[in-house]
Amino acid sequence: MSTSRLQITTLQDCLVIRFPRVYDCLSWAPWNGGATSASAIVNRHVDTQVPCSSNMIPGDFRRLFKEVSLLPEDTIGLMTAANVGAYQDCFLSSSGAWVHAVATVGLSNARSVLDDADVALGSRYDSTGTVNLVVATNALPTISGRLEAIHIATAAKTAAFRDAPLMSAQSDRHADLTGTDCLVVAASGEIEEDACGLHTVLGEMIGRAVYMTVSKGIAVRPQPSSL
Repeated sequence: MSTSRLQITTLQDCLVIRFPRVYDCLSWAPWNGGATSASAIVNRHVDTQVPCSSNMIPGDFRRLFKEVSLLPEDTIGLMTAANVGAYQDCFLSSSGAWVHAVATVGLSNARSVLDDADVALGSRYDSTGTVNLVVATNALPTISGRLEAIHIATAAKTAAFRDAPLMSAQSDRHADLTGTDCLVVAASGEIEEDACGLHTVLGEMIGRAVYMTVSKGIAVRPQPSSL
């Protein structure tokens, strides 16, 4: 297959990614996170000047999904202060299997995994800079495969940060991620292939698609003061 099955559009300050059918998903998204099923993902741009509490998120997402004609129970919701119209993506395929990575990239919240914490236990950190990443594929029929894909995608994202190179906004260390990144793995499971470690073709495609997508986002990022 040489073309993606995903439909990607920007609508009302949102990046909307629609799947051809319901996909099995794994994420820590603020709306419909965890192990769930979805037919779409909405990456919503948020105004950093407008206060937003965790109590407001469910109502805001429900209103938004209604406006764009999506069912709340079938949609995963993400939030970002990055420009959703500047999203980057990369589609790769091999022997009938495919991987499509899509990301919005904000970097003012860049951190090293060795940095000190910013907030105490039980507190929520609000940040304007984050990387929201979606990795979709027609493989990974089980949750174990999707877990491994999160592992490979995270490693690829860190490789892009290191190769840039990016520095932590909190210390003099090299950055590994941002403090509020979110990652969604979405899989149709049509291809009975779960193994996606670094020795596999599927792992190669996930790693390269994520690396190229995040690297492109880093290359075109705005100046730090506007992230």
